[in-house]
Amino acid sequence: MDILERIIENLTSDEVRRFKILSNRFKADEEKKVLILFDAVRAGNFKEVEEEVIHQLYGSTNARAKNNYYRLRNKLMSNLEKSLLFYHFNYKNTIESYSYLQLATLFKERGIYREAYHYLKKAEKVATAYDQFNILEVIYDEMVQLASRDVDVDIQIVLTSRKENLRKLEIQRSSSEVLGVILQQIRKLNFTRGKQSDSVIEMLEQTKAQLEEHQDIFNSASGKESIYKAVSTILLKQGAYRDLEVYISKTYKEFEEGKLFDRNNHTTRILMRIWRINSLAKLLELKKVSQELDLLWKELKMFSKQNFNEYVVYYYRSKILNETFLGKLDKASEAVDEAAQCKAIAHNPINQLYLLISQADLYFNQELYAQAFDALRQILEHKKFSTLDEGVQFYLHIFELVNSYEAKNFGYTEDRYQNFKKKFKKELKDEYYANAAKFVELLMRLNTAAIEQKRVNLKSAYKNFIKEFPESEIGDTTAIMYEVYLRSKVEEKTYFQAFREEVEKAGK
Repeated sequence: MDILERIIENLTSDEVRRFKILSNRFKADEEKKVLILFDAVRAGNFKEVEEEVIHQLYGSTNARAKNNYYRLRNKLMSNLEKSLLFYHFNYKNTIESYSYLQLATLFKERGIYREAYHYLKKAEKVATAYDQFNILEVIYDEMVQLASRDVDVDIQIVLTSRKENLRKLEIQRSSSEVLGVILQQIRKLNFTRGKQSDSVIEMLEQTKAQLEEHQDIFNSASGKESIYKAVSTILLKQGAYRDLEVYISKTYKEFEEGKLFDRNNHTTRILMRIWRINSLAKLLELKKVSQELDLLWKELKMFSKQNFNEYVVYYYRSKILNETFLGKLDKASEAVDEAAQCKAIAHNPINQLYLLISQADLYFNQELYAQAFDALRQILEHKKFSTLDEGVQFYLHIFELVNSYEAKNFGYTEDRYQNFKKKFKKELKDEYYANAAKFVELLMRLNTAAIEQKRVNLKSAYKNFIKEFPESEIGDTTAIMYEVYLRSKVEEKTYFQAFREEVEKAGK
């Protein structure tokens, strides 16, 4: 998927509407073709129909037609860029400052200096409000140049403002240095997934003591926030969930006690809570997850629900997963129904897709395979499915094979397996997915035996599987824990029974 397709696929409904309104103002034949191409790309799976679209637009797919087509693509991209900038001019304030600066440059080149200065002042106001120190340096440089023209510019005020801005730029540079030292130190720590390893908090205290000249960064809200984001990202990538949970708890408490949370950084507050919930879930501290979910719900409703629509899906996904881990499938089902009624999820395609995934998993655990089949069909045919990570797509297709086998739809399972092999030929040869490939092979042995009405003894295959591959991580992206599923077949119990045993064993 190239950049044009990615941009179009991620447009909001308002951005699409604005683009079409602007495009429909022009009646030229070329503009009509731009809209035809736009709609074709937006429909999804564009690579499969690209040749047909070229033929539809130009009556051929020869070299000349393709040259015209690529010019049309460039025009579509240019029109999209202009539409997005125009639409967000008074919505995304960080873009607004650049727009005013561009207008100032335009008027300066025309020799209309007072108008140029007017827009420089507007750009300065916006850039100051959003700490855009780099662009402020450009603005002040332009103001200094205009001072030599017939413009009423108070050069002393400009120079004073510029000096203060350079001071802030220096602080920003210092922050980068501090983060560089912290990230280098944190990468040296020996992380383990379960118990707390070398203390991140101790390391940060030692680093703080070493960088006496940068104490203001460690103590300011913006400095604390930058350090928090950098450290949390590293811990998350390392899978150091215990360290992450302890670090977030301490940092959250510091923000609360210092009264550093407000409307402007409310996103940081919510993400701290979400990351702590995810860490506790990985550690299977399920009662604490329930408590944190209640706090997250309250925080989502703060400041007149300003971040509710963006993050409510995380609340419901975590709640459904936690109730499932606790073995409370009825409670998980209630959470799914409640989430389905939430407008922020129902009206957002990506949120809707993630809810469907949770729903399919729940139906499977309840042995409602027909309902799981319907949910999986909606997932795989969803217009946003292609935006998921390729690994996640791979695992969801395996989940479909497992569910159709459990539903005793053996012929369908065989047909889907043939498509699966073609679609994921590369992944099935990749060592990273070796356990998944082996699992699918064993699953299809079961399916073939069912078609031929034979029995399969999986005991030796199961023992070889757990010897050859590491244990799955509870709650990872594979949807099915392969060795747990195989054990359920050997022990003749449901997958969910075996899964709950695994959760209880790991949680002790």
